[in-house]
Amino acid sequence: MQTWFTCKVKYQKIDDHGKMSRVAETYLVDAINFTEAEKRIFEIMEKYVSGDIEVVGITRSNFTEIFNYDNGQYWYKARVSWSLFDENSSKETKVSNQMLVAANSVREAYDRISENLESMLVPVDINSIAISPILDVFPLFENEELQSESDVEN
Repeated sequence: MQTWFTCKVKYQKIDDHGKMSRVAETYLVDAINFTEAEKRIFEIMEKYVSGDIEVVGITRSNFTEIFNYDNGQYWYKARVSWSLFDENSSKETKVSNQMLVAANSVREAYDRISENLESMLVPVDINSIAISPILDVFPLFENEELQSESDVEN
């Protein structure tokens, strides 16, 4: 099982006007613990940023599924729920999960989540979809890919 950490990073960046400014950006990193998440985000950011990099926050994320599409410009966070019936206790319980999907609009995010959850045997409700501050997602292993658009089509 993957453990995802949201990492907030600050660094100096040249803006559209050519002025140097300090920015704070959010990334999602797959890691074993907080220490590894910090180490990984430093290693990743050093490839793209020159100068000082400061990790200002790391929190554990509760995403159960991440759907990556190469043509998705933004990451959308969705709350998805469904009901399960326990035959032993004769009670219905509601299960709620957080999912992340790459898309260009809320509508496209909804469609992509629906498409990926079609195989579930119970009716699924997509309770909310909102744009996420996450700019990119980094799985634990480089050769480990997130579920991509080509995987969904097959």
